[in-house]
Amino acid sequence: MQGVDLNTNIGEGFGPYRIEGEADILPFVTSANIACGAHSGDPVLMEEALEETRYYGLTLGAHIGYPDLAGFGRREIHLSPTELRASVLYQLGALSGLARTLGFDISQVRPHGFLYRQIASDLRIALIVGRAVAEFDKWLVLIGPAGPNLLQAGERTGLRVAGEAWIDRTYDTNGHLLPHTHSRSAIKNPQDILRQAESLLTNSTVISSEGSPVRIDFQTLHVHAKMPQAKLVCEQLRNIVPFACSLTSEPYTIDREREEAHLAYHD
Repeated sequence: MQGVDLNTNIGEGFGPYRIEGEADILPFVTSANIACGAHSGDPVLMEEALEETRYYGLTLGAHIGYPDLAGFGRREIHLSPTELRASVLYQLGALSGLARTLGFDISQVRPHGFLYRQIASDLRIALIVGRAVAEFDKWLVLIGPAGPNLLQAGERTGLRVAGEAWIDRTYDTNGHLLPHTHSRSAIKNPQDILRQAESLLTNSTVISSEGSPVRIDFQTLHVHAKMPQAKLVCEQLRNIVPFACSLTSEPYTIDREREEAHLAYHD
């Protein structure tokens, strides 16, 4: 139960709209991913979130998504490879610029919503996102749904990746999250949430929606302010993982000529 990152998302509002309770769980996590203005967030919120991240000494992450404020980044939006690359770079650039005025840099990147789900199911999207992140800074860690697509994106683009597990979401038998629209997608009882967290930390497994154990190879656990009794859950979780720590990056060494030929073939 050591060496695990506990990450959360902050700054997920827009204008006068705020997600209540985001700051309440910051004392119990090790990294915070700030919304970059696409699925949510705006410059003022981003600066406020940066101040909170610095105050609590957390590792800084960029929370990127499709440009979809109205749908909170969860609707199906399909961009061309050029558009998606530019959107990722734009969001990273925005947060990085603000962060540097406060004297620190982005260390990790976490996709959101539909983009997050696409990475689990579409290797092409995982590669586009991975390439864009590596192009911006090859020392960033790409967080995503634990699975083969994330691993291949890391290997093919030279990025360190970190598989993520959720403590309050239900998985299917293939190790994929049930969609938000599913009636059983969220675990609503705090004790059941902590029970899934303990199972992940002890055995790297969850019980699927069909009742069978499923292995999740993860390096970071995701927690968020919308969980039932989120502050209490995070406090108890930190007691289970007293030596939680932030992710570190060590890029792959890759054969560039071979990789470029491989990527060109799959494009």
